[in-house]
Amino acid sequence: MQSYSSRVDMTESQTLLHANKLCVGYPNIDVLTNVDLAVCRGETVGLIGLNGAGKTTLIKTLLGLRQKKAGTFSLNYKSDKKREGKQDAVAYLPEKFEPPAFLTGYEFIAFSLSVYGKKLDREAIRLAVHDLAFDLKFLDKKVSSYSKGMRQKIGLLATVLTGCDLMILDEPMSGLDPFSRSLVKDLIKAEKAKGVSFLISSHVLADMEEICDKVTIIDQGKIHFFGAPHEFVEMREGETLERCFMDLVLHNR
Repeated sequence: MQSYSSRVDMTESQTLLHANKLCVGYPNIDVLTNVDLAVCRGETVGLIGLNGAGKTTLIKTLLGLRQKKAGTFSLNYKSDKKREGKQDAVAYLPEKFEPPAFLTGYEFIAFSLSVYGKKLDREAIRLAVHDLAFDLKFLDKKVSSYSKGMRQKIGLLATVLTGCDLMILDEPMSGLDPFSRSLVKDLIKAEKAKGVSFLISSHVLADMEEICDKVTIIDQGKIHFFGAPHEFVEMREGETLERCFMDLVLHNR
């Protein structure tokens, strides 16, 4: 079996996110060990693993929200876009996303964009809302009146509207029905066609198999595969990403 680390693309001009032998954990406990990972421009990379495998821990470490024990990681902010600074290079939608209930949809999006030094563009919002089948009239209502799916959509809208080079989404399909999930996948594909890169964590492996150029398989704190989904399926001699992942997990137990 070919080592996953040998497959990591480290072309500097194209790599937006790169981790090398990254280790994360506590003084006497390792949560993640020797993680090699790269996300290139215009690429969607998926993080796959059971609950507690370390996916969210990895994301928070890459965002600088957790301390690493060893190894290195870097974000390449080079872009063809004209930028005044680096603060708008990465957007993050956390797993447990709850927008402030006292804000309206418009107010939340405006606040989110202000963090990136951007102003509210109502035409851009109108187009994005249409892409996610979000009723425009609800943007004038308080978030407290939103359903779980609507709150998730408003988070996705705010994230995409930042126009960042790299978007990190932790369980973006949470709370969405099958129709909305399909729209989100189409939105990700459309943004990717514009050169946007995505790092996505999700338990919905059918979605990951469809939208990801590469997947990172994490189990028991270690990466067992990094590459194209179809390559993992072929390597495991299986039929689907989900079945091959389960086969790997059971084999490791």
